[in-house]
Amino acid sequence: MMVVLHGHDPELTLTELLQRLQLEAHEVDLDYGVQLIDPAVGDYVMLIEESAAQRIDPAYATISGPYADTPIETFGPPK
Repeated sequence: MMVVLHGHDPELTLTELLQRLQLEAHEVDLDYGVQLIDPAVGDYVMLIEESAAQRIDPAYATISGPYADTPIETFGPPK
């Protein structure tokens, strides 16, 4: 599941987020990590297991998805 967190410190780390959301490392896509998607308002996104998403306080995060997370690649042969 994709979790969107709104209005947080622009220096938020994955370790801090795991503690705040009371998540274990095995419940989170550590390779994806936590991504700052809107620095103006402090919005982040991360990918976690559905069972873990159900435990998150909705006042702290917006749960959305599922979404496809396809790799971004070039279109056509390189020039």
